[in-house]
Amino acid sequence: MTERRVAVLGGGMLGACTALELARRGQRVTLIEGADRILEGASRWNEGKIHLGFLYAGDRDLATAKRLIPGGLAFPGLVERFVGRSIESFATEDDVYVVHRNSIVDVDAFEGYATRTCDLISDAARRDGAPRYFSSLDSACIKRLSRNELADLTTSDDAIAGFRTPERSVSTVPIADLLAAAVHSEPGIEVRTSTWVDGVCRRADGRMDIHSARQRASDLEGFDVVVNALWEGRLAVDSSIGVKVPTSWSHRFRAAVFAHAPANRLPSAVLCTGPFGDVKCYPDGRVYLSWYDAGLIAQGDEVEPPRDGAVLTQPRKARVRKETLASLSAYFPTVAGLSGVVTDGDVHGGWVYAIGKGSLADPTSLLHRRDAFGITVDRGYVSVDTAKYSIAPWLALQVAEIAASSRA
Repeated sequence: MTERRVAVLGGGMLGACTALELARRGQRVTLIEGADRILEGASRWNEGKIHLGFLYAGDRDLATAKRLIPGGLAFPGLVERFVGRSIESFATEDDVYVVHRNSIVDVDAFEGYATRTCDLISDAARRDGAPRYFSSLDSACIKRLSRNELADLTTSDDAIAGFRTPERSVSTVPIADLLAAAVHSEPGIEVRTSTWVDGVCRRADGRMDIHSARQRASDLEGFDVVVNALWEGRLAVDSSIGVKVPTSWSHRFRAAVFAHAPANRLPSAVLCTGPFGDVKCYPDGRVYLSWYDAGLIAQGDEVEPPRDGAVLTQPRKARVRKETLASLSAYFPTVAGLSGVVTDGDVHGGWVYAIGKGSLADPTSLLHRRDAFGITVDRGYVSVDTAKYSIAPWLALQVAEIAASSRA
């Protein structure tokens, strides 16, 4: 009998976790990545927010929170299982949400939304067998900052209220390193890098061939199962095999500052809700600085993203660094102290794919909802909209279950 062949397209967070889970279930996996190394894109260069729903106050019916909470709760335990060690040393303290004067929701609306979100979190955390987050969430709650506490955090008059939440973020760089090491040490996984996938076609016998204009090889043919775990390239590959694409979506390339500044004690705070920014200070000495308008390098709503416009040239890096530091310093004075530490080389970016389009300043934009994600299955072909970094390990288990039981 011919050995069953499984291909996973995309060596990001979802692809790496899916390949590890499948290999540990006894499957032989080929992990195919277009870049020179796995986990070098958005899975490495993002803020690492382990979402519990607080960012999506524009989704008044809490559909996004309900969808994100299970994956967020499961994230620490699943990643620790994949990498074989604790990741608590990479997690921030509780994140603070600072309501901006121009937020799409006012202070009372945000507080009401966050309180209802805490109820959802507590209900999920108290269920039998529920995974443990970075802290106990059986009685999850928010705490509104006093006037003095808010003044200690930010000096801007546009920051009109602050709320401490039980949500955490993780330093994504060391987690990417750990996952990459786990993948490369797993004997059941063959890693193929520098292999850009253009499409997948189904043969008469039901098996699938993977097409790569840059690398044509017979060992990319005859797969029984193909998992499309790509990010910005997923839709084009789906189209090649006849999987219907959504009616509305967007690709955005966002850049931010990823620096190492262990002597600085910055807040872990989010300006919400809209096109603002955030600051993260991780225990490993790394910091993350993002200002939405400064970091939005390219965007498009075609099947293929505008990759040519997303190259982080030296002038672009310099602009992102300068504008990000200046914008955040107006809210958080401690950020100004990083001007002599942060360099243009600390600016990195990755693609964001989302159902919907429009501006985050528009309260009606579908970008304020992230509940329309999921898994599409077609006779051994499995395509996954990951939606958020934080739910990738949780989705990987579901994908592995489907892929392990699929028959061409």
